[in-house]
Amino acid sequence: MTAAGHARTVRAPKGMVCSVDHLASSAGVHLLRLGGSAADAAVGASAVLAVTTQHMCGMGGDLFALVHHGDPEPAALAAVGRAGSGTDAAAMRAEGLEAVPLFGDVRAATVPGCVDGWLALHARFGRLPLAVVLTPAIQLARDGFPAAPLLVAAVPLVADLPGADDYRRPAGLRVGDRVRRPRVAETLEAIVAGGRAAFYGGAFGAGLVELGEGLFSAGDLAAPLDRWEAPLDVVAWGHRLWTMAPPSQGYLSLAGAWVAHGLELPTDPEDPAWPHLLSEAARWVGHDRLARLHDGADGEGLLARDRLEPMRQAITDRRAAPSSPAGHGDTIYLCAADSDGMGVSLIQSNASGWGCHLVVPG
Repeated sequence: MTAAGHARTVRAPKGMVCSVDHLASSAGVHLLRLGGSAADAAVGASAVLAVTTQHMCGMGGDLFALVHHGDPEPAALAAVGRAGSGTDAAAMRAEGLEAVPLFGDVRAATVPGCVDGWLALHARFGRLPLAVVLTPAIQLARDGFPAAPLLVAAVPLVADLPGADDYRRPAGLRVGDRVRRPRVAETLEAIVAGGRAAFYGGAFGAGLVELGEGLFSAGDLAAPLDRWEAPLDVVAWGHRLWTMAPPSQGYLSLAGAWVAHGLELPTDPEDPAWPHLLSEAARWVGHDRLARLHDGADGEGLLARDRLEPMRQAITDRRAAPSSPAGHGDTIYLCAADSDGMGVSLIQSNASGWGCHLVVPG
């Protein structure tokens, strides 16, 4: 920030990495300096976050990435798992459930796609060996890292759970305390040595099957979860905007942008109508998300003009739209760009902060 309180523009002509944790961003920049691509930097930074920022993301979650690599259309990677083959919705309804419990119930877990996503992104666009890309994360997990304020604030949610030993302290975890995660280091080293089979078919896979007690099978973990697919796009404010197709909820950003760019926005962002109209656009496109977004949803249909135009017409500067559904927890976003012009936009999440609050044995 400058003395006047305005944000200062930072220029990095040879590359940049941005994430929620300076340790992850620094790891990504280190990989760029070693000659790595933006994909190497993104995977390396994401792996560090799986070590230092488990309350937002990790190997137990899923991953989406857009890669700008010189073609007019970016490459879109969805590494998303499904519910276990032993899932029985009728049995849950018979228990009186109307929704899957978010916490403390393994039925809220899906087979995690993160590791498949790392491997797919690295295989297609990486330059450095995987061992080099994952070294910063392995070193931090083995040697330790200082606990950040957000991690310390989140630890009480899981401190009493079996398997949360890495975060336990006699007087409680404090900001700056060194946290070591030796089993995570071992898992990352196994991925380097044996690829996806070492993760999904190794100790983690066996532990997930055990934890699920019939919910997951070895076959559920055998099929790769990464897929490259066509991204969604709209034009707003003279730019073509891109996002992932469902089950990602990225369509909300594009829909909100399309609605907002057709409104009579004030020329002065300090005008109160500016944030009101932008927030209204986001609220209108998001209020029916739970009803419309699912695994097989039609992404192009969700962005269709005849669906969005009535929302735009309903927005006024005099009243608020229906509230959008709220949720728990956080996720992470990171981006990386290299000197060759490649850019990676990546989101990776366990969902709801710490996932479903269960730990795979060991």
